[in-house]
Amino acid sequence: MSTRPTFSVIVPTRGRTRLLERALLSILGQQFTGYEVVVADDGAGEGAALTRTLISSQLVTFTTGGIGQVETRNLALARASGRYVAWLDNDDWWDDTFYLARLASVFERAPQALANSSGRIIWEDEAGGRLNVLPFTSDVDVSSLVCNNELLISGVANPRALHDRLGAFDERLPFYWDWDWFLRVAAADVPFFPTQSNGVCISVRKDNISSARNAAHRRAELDRLRSKHGLRSIRLKNHATIAEEQAARQSFMLHKLRLFFAKNLKMPLKPARSIAPNFTEA
Repeated sequence: MSTRPTFSVIVPTRGRTRLLERALLSILGQQFTGYEVVVADDGAGEGAALTRTLISSQLVTFTTGGIGQVETRNLALARASGRYVAWLDNDDWWDDTFYLARLASVFERAPQALANSSGRIIWEDEAGGRLNVLPFTSDVDVSSLVCNNELLISGVANPRALHDRLGAFDERLPFYWDWDWFLRVAAADVPFFPTQSNGVCISVRKDNISSARNAAHRRAELDRLRSKHGLRSIRLKNHATIAEEQAARQSFMLHKLRLFFAKNLKMPLKPARSIAPNFTEA
């Protein structure tokens, strides 16, 4: 009799086999081993084929024939057998080898919670070279969630049973299905519980779904999300934009501290090094 895995790590993919391999290797490097990997390939099947060369057990792979990313995620949910579902987009990765162990620790203390982790936003070129890096803090409560989505889907996990209770992802919101899910979870009074990990790496490239080329579609869908949940007017952002805002706030607070110490302790002011990026392409 097989033992039910603690986690189903779901990796939706379409093309991007080089990036997918990086994501899968970061799963295989985890110290916690009570998981299955579910790779849902919405492309021609090359991602599923690659996965089978890397992982030989506790694996579910299937193709969906281009039905769409949200529909693919919902099919993966239906096939997941773990007690908890953890997500990893195919272009993201975990560089904390104890990431799943930290999630497991959260669920030992709060088994009904939605666990969330912080990480880094990493701008990359087409060859995978790093252009810039900013920290991203997932410090979320209900009041902040109605203004910004400060949760990284590749840093989120929740009980599989929560979907039985609240339903699948909204396939009418291909850009904001994740934010919609978090708002539904918050409305159901499910606690949000941070992990002790900041090892979630989010890749930002020109072909990201949240890039500037999709701005008009994202704006229209953001209005639908706002109407669905009764939210106030929201400025169009993505996680790269939010990371820049967090960096700017941190720089401002550091500047105020420097002014305080210079005034009260007679310390000389030194030029502060900016930690904000010099571009905003997401």
